[in-house]
Amino acid sequence: MIVAGEPSGDLQASRVAAKLKELAPELTLFGMGGDLMAAAGVELVYHIHDSAVMGIGDVVTAIPAFLNKRKHLRYLIRAKRPDAVVLIDFGDFNMPLARFAHRLEIPVIYYIPPKAWAWRSNRAKKIAKTTTAVASIFPFAAEFYRRAGANVEFVGHPLLDFARTNLSCTEARHVLGLEADCPVLGLMPGSRRREVERILPVMLAVTDQIHQVVPDCQFVLPLAPGIGSTALPEMPLVKVVTGRVYEAMRASSLMLIASGTATLEAACLGTPMIVVYKMSRLSWRILRALVKMELSGLPNVIAGREIVPELLQDRVTAERITPIALELLQNAKKREAQQEHLRWVYEQLGEPGAVERTAQLILSHIK
Repeated sequence: MIVAGEPSGDLQASRVAAKLKELAPELTLFGMGGDLMAAAGVELVYHIHDSAVMGIGDVVTAIPAFLNKRKHLRYLIRAKRPDAVVLIDFGDFNMPLARFAHRLEIPVIYYIPPKAWAWRSNRAKKIAKTTTAVASIFPFAAEFYRRAGANVEFVGHPLLDFARTNLSCTEARHVLGLEADCPVLGLMPGSRRREVERILPVMLAVTDQIHQVVPDCQFVLPLAPGIGSTALPEMPLVKVVTGRVYEAMRASSLMLIASGTATLEAACLGTPMIVVYKMSRLSWRILRALVKMELSGLPNVIAGREIVPELLQDRVTAERITPIALELLQNAKKREAQQEHLRWVYEQLGEPGAVERTAQLILSHIK
């Protein structure tokens, strides 16, 4: 059984599922996930199209449906007694499943465990007690879970196998229909509808202000999976591209990126960036009360200091972002200095082959 609860988990789980089927074709895979897991050969009991919630209101509304899904998955664990249960992130939903399967003496492998190092650190000890193995994609998270008593393996980050392009900056711009000799600002406002609604208007205000100062600056927005172009406002200055995320990153002189996995993708490609994030005021207050972290962007978290500018919540305004963006766009030395820091971050992510190491770890615990 493989259980993922949102698009990012669906992506990571699909890669592991495909590798499992390659290494052990006789395996039957089932569980909860999305289209990518289904395409990789996982029989979906539940689809996650209504699971990617954001904000306190969404969470409260979704609770009854989540409880019903988890109850049925518990039933399936008891009825089918799978040879292993593989859980991907989605802690509040998955941790009780881990506990249930552990009581039935079924191996539990937690791939990409909850960010207990950032908040609710007591979860690490609970996961250590209810899992057979933890597969961590960050070295500092692996050490955190190891100290909590988990049987943890640092498998490396899967982005090292996938966040790449053979195109040069000039070639990427040509593929995207951009001028080769003019600066490019990339926009990535998030992968959830609510994120896009809150962050994109600010990014568009930044593009307007930059266009006034640098008239030849070009703007590109690679659509995140699940975000249709029809959901976007009119953007006469912005070129929207589909399925070309890494080409857009390679083509960009600088990226404005919503905090999340995309910041690490840009780091893997060595693209300078500014990290932004904004949520509802209520969600922000609750988050600040619970989370002890001072940094949000993953490159900064890994470095332990701010190596890329990040602006959160009330600081997410065009008036604050534009001067920083202009300084980086117009100062090649500052961009190169940031790229040096990003190369160091890349080196901390381990070696390529994370997906195969994870699949081998799972297979090693199947009876």
